[in-house]
Amino acid sequence: MKFTTTFAALVALVPALANALTINTMAVFDVVPLEPVLFSWSGGTAPYYLTLVPQTDTNASPIKNFGEQQGTSYTWNVDLGQGTSFTSIIKDSTGATAFSDLETVVAGTNSSCVNTAVNEGSSQTGSAPAATGQVRYFR
Repeated sequence: MKFTTTFAALVALVPALANALTINTMAVFDVVPLEPVLFSWSGGTAPYYLTLVPQTDTNASPIKNFGEQQGTSYTWNVDLGQGTSFTSIIKDSTGATAFSDLETVVAGTNSSCVNTAVNEGSSQTGSAPAATGQVRYFR
């Protein structure tokens, strides 16, 4: 009887785990000013809310807020200064939250795009204006 109850409880968790919210991280790629970075996530329920917080302080006020997202990806043209470290947070409409690894902006060839604005606005299509250069993907 105990085994059957435990098994039934585990089977009931499978759909919830299959829809678990996750954000992909770029661990092996550099975050460079003026170059685009693609955030992507899976699971959860739209709309989604993408933010960046300083360091790994997930309770801090965002340093970037990309607004409401309907899709499962967002391309950001990096406009933070060299040395800025951040964690990406994706939250869905149910309140489920996922965090990325810590990322740090490295030196680039141009820092004229550094922007101190927190709100980037929302995007119905899930992407920011296109930029030149190579897109860096979260994986």
